[in-house]
Amino acid sequence: MSDVRKGMKKTFVVAVLGGLLLLAGCSASDKASTDSGAEVPAAGMPNNNLGYQEQKGEAGQAPAAPAQDGVTATGGPVVGRSLIYRGELSVRVDDVPASAERLTSLVSTAGGHIGAEKRVNDGTESQAWITVRVPAKQFHGVVEQIAKLGTEVNRSSNTEDVTEAVVDLDTRIAAQRASVESVRRMFTQAKQLSEVVMLERELNQRQAELASLERKKAGLDDLVSLSTITVTLVGPHTELPEPEKEPAPGFLGGLEAGWDAFVATVQVALAVLGFLLPFLVALAIPVGLVVALRRRRAAPPPPPAPAEVPATAAAAPPAGSDDD
Repeated sequence: MSDVRKGMKKTFVVAVLGGLLLLAGCSASDKASTDSGAEVPAAGMPNNNLGYQEQKGEAGQAPAAPAQDGVTATGGPVVGRSLIYRGELSVRVDDVPASAERLTSLVSTAGGHIGAEKRVNDGTESQAWITVRVPAKQFHGVVEQIAKLGTEVNRSSNTEDVTEAVVDLDTRIAAQRASVESVRRMFTQAKQLSEVVMLERELNQRQAELASLERKKAGLDDLVSLSTITVTLVGPHTELPEPEKEPAPGFLGGLEAGWDAFVATVQVALAVLGFLLPFLVALAIPVGLVVALRRRRAAPPPPPAPAEVPATAAAAPPAGSDDD
């Protein structure tokens, strides 16, 4: 009986353990199906979670709006960037002094000023070179108004984006100011003379670096806020220099450049020869005289002439004719 009871107990324990394992497996499968059902939508149903993840993107943030007009490649609007405008303009006018005065008035009305000016009044060949500084917002409008002073000859302009340089300078200036303040606090708390001397030297150095950064920032801000336009006003009969031609590519370009170099070399050689020719002529005269005198002194004397034989002695018969 004891053996039977022991066998029944073992069977009961095994059955209980098997039931517990079966229940645990069922609960795990139910949980897995529930989780998978939350992630995978049913057929024909939209997956809201998936759409939300796509909108958030990989970094979990809202997607950037598509680029619109007036937005640069870096994603920032043009009005929020630091741009430097530069322009050059040549205008042919009837009266250079009057047009220069109109230009000055035009720039003052736009809120700018004259940076530099040079005028040449030489009758028919009058010219004026004027550099104006105008607010950046007025740059294009002022250029168009200057072109209407006369007949536009040529125009060029360029835009430089210095946003990164401005941001970098602002960051460096902020860090340098914090460094200066930190050294200044340490300087006020120093007690020993060696510490005072060392901190004073360090403070002066950092303040000098800060001042240099601030000067660079001020110059950059001036170029950004005020655009530069270089204006050339020429009279009706003034000839303007022709623009330089760009060299043609390939064999023809090389041939043209070589020919120009050859012509330039010949011209330089002729110029040097023309410069030295008077000196050569002046030296040739005394040198020629010296050479002639030396040749005359070194020439050998002429040989003596042979003696003449008398005609009677030549006509006398030989001495042996009497014996015959």
